[in-house]
Amino acid sequence: MTQESNPTTSTSPKHLIAAELEEGLNSSNLELPVMPRVASKVFTLTNDPNAEVSDLSKLIHSDQSIASHVLRIANSAAYGGGDQIVSLQQAVARLGMNLLGEIAIAVSVQSDLFKAPGFEAQITQLLRHALASAAYGKEISRKRRRNVEGQFLCGLLHSVGKPIAVQLIAKITKEKNLSLDKKSVAQLVGAFHRKIAAKVAVDWKLPEQLQITTIYYKRYESAPGFREESAATYLSQLLASWIINPANFKANELIKDPVFGYLNFYPDDAEDLLNKKDDVKAMVSAMEI
Repeated sequence: MTQESNPTTSTSPKHLIAAELEEGLNSSNLELPVMPRVASKVFTLTNDPNAEVSDLSKLIHSDQSIASHVLRIANSAAYGGGDQIVSLQQAVARLGMNLLGEIAIAVSVQSDLFKAPGFEAQITQLLRHALASAAYGKEISRKRRRNVEGQFLCGLLHSVGKPIAVQLIAKITKEKNLSLDKKSVAQLVGAFHRKIAAKVAVDWKLPEQLQITTIYYKRYESAPGFREESAATYLSQLLASWIINPANFKANELIKDPVFGYLNFYPDDAEDLLNKKDDVKAMVSAMEI
């Protein structure tokens, strides 16, 4: 057991919170968020071969806040720009059902999961990393000629345990009138986000690919299935980390990571992915609400 999750080592705020998180996870009494309503229904629609584009339009229209964000993103330069889109029907016609669906999921997840009063700086950093991972997931899939939409969602949700961990920490600190510094928050998130993500992936009944990549992306060679997708998720989050914290990475060292070889990427392919940096940043900027 790591020090961060050992309730007996200290009565400091960090260890009090760690004890409560540990006990809650072990007893299954920890109150975890349900999957955002719109995201859940979009998952169902976009995986239903009998669903029609009008069904997706009606669903997005059911939440005016999400609808307005989806239209703004659909009109952004990152998604082609051009003639102004004024309705969701037009957005579907231009972008397609799957692409509009992934935008709706990203907006819905942001609205419900990436909120923790008092911890805005940490949440913003996590959100940008998730969006960058999603955007890079698409670029990696294009290189590999694989399903773009699936890898976008793997990147978006690979670290879903982190914002939920921040939410739980925020709730406990408020209830117990505690105060935490940024380092302690980061340590608690690091100690608990994987356990939280594993439980959420099952509770939310995510598609098998998303369940496996969420749990195994850092151990992609040990994944029980979807190993290449897990490796692609690992690479997408690695490249996202490079964009978010460039001082911590050197490009010439980054491309030596074994995951490039695992995915059969040549040096030119790796360079091409690095050169997508500005496109990924533009997509993150467009998707952030």
